[in-house]
Amino acid sequence: MEDNNGWPRSLGVDSESGKPAWAITARGGLLEAAADIADLESATALLAVAEAVLSAGEVVSDAERGAFMAPLVNALRNVVDVAARRNPENPPVHAAAVQIMSQRGGQQ
Repeated sequence: MEDNNGWPRSLGVDSESGKPAWAITARGGLLEAAADIADLESATALLAVAEAVLSAGEVVSDAERGAFMAPLVNALRNVVDVAARRNPENPPVHAAAVQIMSQRGGQQ
């Protein structure tokens, strides 16, 4: 699997300015590790929100539930990519990540 094609990855939000931090990462580098952590933290937070929304039942509309689909799919793609890079010896995870990254094209 190639690097992220020169596309910037999120490093999260700068605690002082409140602005998003982005970097073009290199495989195995410190910034890649920071971006991986940011991806996993984002996915964890989205999971908690999605679980709360789904458990709310009738209180939440279908439109409100639907608003979570795009962020959840993006978070899942990022987590699969992280898992594949962290464990390239796992052929099913690695193959899934390669497929996802090829479908993503130039999008990040």
